[in-house]
Amino acid sequence: MSTQHADVMAMAERWARDRPDEVAYRFDGRLPSGWPGGSSGWRGSSGWRGGRTVTYGELDELVDRAAGTLARAGVAAGTRTAVLVPPGPELVALIFALFRLRAVPVLIDPGLGVRAMGACLAEAAPEAFVGIARARVARAVLGWGRDSLRVLITAGRSPRWFGRSPAPAGPWPRPEADDPALIVFTSGSTGAPKGVPLRHRHLAGQAALLGLLGSLEPGGTLYSTFLPFAVAAPAIGCGAVIPRTNLRHPERTDPAAMAASIRRHGATALFAAPALLDRLARHCLRTGEPLDTVRMVLTAGAPLPVGVLRRALRCLPPGADLRSVYGATESLLVSVADAAELTATAEATARGAGTCLGRPLPGNQVRIIAVSDEPVPVWSDDLLAPAGTVGEITVAGPAVGDPYLGRPHDTRLARIDDGGVTVHRMGDLGWQDERGRLWFAGRKSERVRTRDGDLYTDQVEPICDGLPGVRRSALVGVGPPGRQRPVLCVECEPGLPRAARRELAERVRAAVPVVGEVLFHRSFPMDVRHASKIRRPVLARWAARALGAGGR
Repeated sequence: MSTQHADVMAMAERWARDRPDEVAYRFDGRLPSGWPGGSSGWRGSSGWRGGRTVTYGELDELVDRAAGTLARAGVAAGTRTAVLVPPGPELVALIFALFRLRAVPVLIDPGLGVRAMGACLAEAAPEAFVGIARARVARAVLGWGRDSLRVLITAGRSPRWFGRSPAPAGPWPRPEADDPALIVFTSGSTGAPKGVPLRHRHLAGQAALLGLLGSLEPGGTLYSTFLPFAVAAPAIGCGAVIPRTNLRHPERTDPAAMAASIRRHGATALFAAPALLDRLARHCLRTGEPLDTVRMVLTAGAPLPVGVLRRALRCLPPGADLRSVYGATESLLVSVADAAELTATAEATARGAGTCLGRPLPGNQVRIIAVSDEPVPVWSDDLLAPAGTVGEITVAGPAVGDPYLGRPHDTRLARIDDGGVTVHRMGDLGWQDERGRLWFAGRKSERVRTRDGDLYTDQVEPICDGLPGVRRSALVGVGPPGRQRPVLCVECEPGLPRAARRELAERVRAAVPVVGEVLFHRSFPMDVRHASKIRRPVLARWAARALGAGGR
């Protein structure tokens, strides 16, 4: 069955028919900290507290029972259903059950905080709400979905809450390619989270692109800290480990627990955002325990710093590969760069070329347009930036989602109509070289606009990041656009003496002469989804206050 023409539910059902005894999911530990109900768990068939192994046959049974529970409560085709259940068998079964019913799951990161979650639910206007008890209490107290909800379901802490009655007998009508499938939200790292509706053809397109990454193969096992990859992997025949991670504070995830889980499950592939991958690699190097079963590492969510790449490769067995995936919520998989490419381009990155994002995946059309903050309603080749120069990255392809929910202005800024084909403006700046490789220069909204021209974060920061004592840096602008002062905020490596900062500041200024001000920050604010994107607007406000007070 071609993933390009099948819905994701049909793909999972295929494996349930053909390989019912093969493991689809392995679930680690208790409910993740940061979720209501926190540390208690239930003992699964695998024997450790809070863990469970679910085969394709068992998953199909769980989905059938979940579909019955949902259908009896009034969930039907087209019903938008908010799901606030922590990662585990219940969440996976609920998502697939909603697909089976042709309902539309609404998924929101708990790390966004209660105010942003309420705003997301208001925009999505769900008709049904499925959540654990404390999520339902929060919904009632805070008034989430007050004007739209008509079905409320409390999820328990084990699959037993689904009951024993299956859904009404099939066959289930298959969704059409253009039927609504899912609503997800952007991370909100550079603004308010925006709802992205996805249709079944978008999910099938994502699954097809996921299969091109070369690491998710039938019979393999993916350890993924990014839930969408973990849920999708078994649909293409690759078992998935869904680990215990702190969804509200991913930067606090225990690397020792990650390493132990990867070894226990014999994971052959690993997905982790750069920040988590760095924590894991540092732990493995410190303990001398390599990830000897892993043959492929995927990372996404932010450009991969060369230091993290080198540390991670030292933890892998000979012949293993590492690939950095570029994409966004609106178009999850755009391009990919492997370890050899990232290593070969590291010197250019350190000189200020930007970070190599690799080549676009087959089916994606990537083009670079001149930088503009204005809407562009219709495509014209006149929009294209001169070859080899920095512009805004755009993509057209099978995984580009629908217009934003309830945000027509944001949609106008992000979309271009190219003869009926949707072109998504990524909001990222970059360029393409003569080999067709894509390079990242920084977020468009975070460029520093000085009197002498624009400076791009990812063409400045890597120069500083290569200096001893620097853990990471962030270029921000202080002042009005067009007259901004470029300021480099620096977060030092742990243990660097305070007395060494003055010398480090001088080395930073010598390496990056376009920057006049260097400020040291104890711990950068990071995005809530991957803890890998620096929240530069927050740092810019901090820098403005520090400089206004005469601080350095």
